[in-house]
Amino acid sequence: MEQTLQCVERIKVSAIKKTLPYRHDMLQSGQPPRPDYQRRTMKALDQLMCSIRQMGEADNPPGLPEKPVDLLLYAPCPVKLVMKDRIDRIMSDFALRGNPLNIHIPMGCTSIDPYDPICWEENADKLPAVIGSIGFGDFWRKEFVDNHVRAGVFKAALPSRVNPLHQQAGLIDPRGAYTIYGVTPYVFMVDTRRLGASPVPRTWADLLDPRYKGEVIMCGDGDDMADAVILNLYKEFGMEGLRALADNCKGLMHSSSMVKSAGSPDEKAGTVYIIPAFFAESTQQPDYIRVVWPEDGAAASPLYFLAKKNGHDRLAELLAFFSAGFASIESAAWFAPMDACAPARLPAEAKLKWVGWDFIEENDVNGLRDSLNGQFRAMVRSRG
Repeated sequence: MEQTLQCVERIKVSAIKKTLPYRHDMLQSGQPPRPDYQRRTMKALDQLMCSIRQMGEADNPPGLPEKPVDLLLYAPCPVKLVMKDRIDRIMSDFALRGNPLNIHIPMGCTSIDPYDPICWEENADKLPAVIGSIGFGDFWRKEFVDNHVRAGVFKAALPSRVNPLHQQAGLIDPRGAYTIYGVTPYVFMVDTRRLGASPVPRTWADLLDPRYKGEVIMCGDGDDMADAVILNLYKEFGMEGLRALADNCKGLMHSSSMVKSAGSPDEKAGTVYIIPAFFAESTQQPDYIRVVWPEDGAAASPLYFLAKKNGHDRLAELLAFFSAGFASIESAAWFAPMDACAPARLPAEAKLKWVGWDFIEENDVNGLRDSLNGQFRAMVRSRG
């Protein structure tokens, strides 16, 4: 019973983190909450409280299933539905052979997910056979890495032909645990009409130049932040680099809002947007809006999976999906699939900027990410 209550509390904490967009960062900056923040927060809280009430009314509060699922997948929103459709077909094939699979792919953003606290599970036997996720979130936590990754529970599954971009960026895990099946590359989207005498930025160092003060819009919304950008800049330029970028930031904005804002007369519009390549490249923009792949590489946030060693043979078809299957999805081309079987759609000059496995090994990358995200958000808001 005590374990169940602890599980519920962790689910609640995770849900609160999802639904309270700015939490303490805005208070630390000394700025009063904006009306739009208040409306969004109240709506999110209503959804959260509804979920918690349902939990309290249930005879058995939600917890981890007794039998682990074969796949737990947190997929990037732009390709989530098509990924689920492809995986559903694989499930059907398994079922026809009398070997049904149990798969969990959360589709919502604010609902309570019983698997939210899975990263705290100490017993490897209770973990899903395959865990897929995005960014440097829960499955990079120091506790999870120490308990399971370093213990050798997982084994990578690489395709026969790895995308040269992945090889050049060093995305293959030398420990052979994580499989980076794609990345979210962060690029620059530039409104050249607003540049004036300033040149088009070509590198990440360029964006730190004071000439772009108040002209940069950073990808960040609610509790989310472009973690690969923050970590790479911190690694290369330290806190001074993050302060310089914060000084140049006009504000934070969700990726889908950026493509509407760029080139518009809106007072919140910026000159340079740090944006995922999918949104920058898959939308039609006027000629004066230019997409720039940084010469030193687009900051790469991982799409990855962890597959238990003892499940590779049984789930070979499922693991293969993350190679050729993912690469065959048209819209996935902007996520730089690891499998080189599909023709590349990225620009010829495209490079990826990976924070590096040595950096990951030497740091609690999840804890560092959370700390830097909070500090950066507070710096940006204090300058607003």
